[in-house]
Amino acid sequence: MIDRRREIGYPVQCGELLPATKEMYSIFPRGTNLEELFDLDDSLTAGRCSSVEFVSPGGRVYSSDFVSHALDRRVFDKHLVSLAVEHGARVEKGASLTSIRDGVANTTIGEVRAKVIVGADGPNSLVARQAGLQRPSARYPAITGRAEGQFGDAVKMFFGTVAPGGYAWIIPKTRGANVGLGLNSRTCREQPSIAFKRFVDNLDCRVTDVALGFVPMSGPVASTVNGNVMLVGDAAGHTMASNGGGIPTAMIAGRLAGRIAREHVANGTPLSTYEQEWRRVMHNPLSRSLRTKRFADLFFSNDFMLGLAMAILGDRGLDRAIRCKRLFL
Repeated sequence: MIDRRREIGYPVQCGELLPATKEMYSIFPRGTNLEELFDLDDSLTAGRCSSVEFVSPGGRVYSSDFVSHALDRRVFDKHLVSLAVEHGARVEKGASLTSIRDGVANTTIGEVRAKVIVGADGPNSLVARQAGLQRPSARYPAITGRAEGQFGDAVKMFFGTVAPGGYAWIIPKTRGANVGLGLNSRTCREQPSIAFKRFVDNLDCRVTDVALGFVPMSGPVASTVNGNVMLVGDAAGHTMASNGGGIPTAMIAGRLAGRIAREHVANGTPLSTYEQEWRRVMHNPLSRSLRTKRFADLFFSNDFMLGLAMAILGDRGLDRAIRCKRLFL
């Protein structure tokens, strides 16, 4: 494993929200043994949330009973790496990919010959580009930070001009909260940092560890396998477009990629099996989520129309949206 960061998991470029296992079965009913992925030790989490509140541009609040955990991503990522090392992985920090030629990875620490290369390098994936694979076409800027104070136990999502084309959030933790926003840079003309500052100024709290990242919002890429390369997570566009969540899908796809890579090396199983497997588990929910996002795009440019659409959907419709279900039965 190579990671260009000197410290695994930092800076945190993520909302850090992880749905509870029962919610994951609701979203991805074809998932199997999800407890292995989503039943986490308390040392890896930083709080439990019991619901999600959707705040319209006019301030009307809608609610969904949705159980989730706030992760400590700085600790969680280190935990995942430690598990990999325990099982024989070699980790190189402060190292970057430079190119892939004839299935060989050239890196800043030298040439790495591998039977399988897994690109888990985000929506701007260099692995994808070098392997001749498509990258997510829509990448929304998102800014996160750590806020001090008490924020209850409900995740809050704020819609409208606070974050044009996206939403702002408060994800409570036992101590403080993860606060941030993501927006559509194609329709929002102001800098994300300006929108973020205005949002946190209204919260009247101190915010530290501010970081900028990008969230793929165009659905899964056309193909996630080419030659000896597989793409997972944000690099593959594995994000729930209706809510921006990417941790759960990256974990599901990552486990599948690991299994197929092992079977490929041991038994010659085609890497294309990975494409078939993640689509079997996640394609339908992710497709519905993308349709919901495109429906919302029709209203995001006008706060009045957005508020009206949220009123029509109501608690039930908004609950279905974050669960990647059809909006209307």
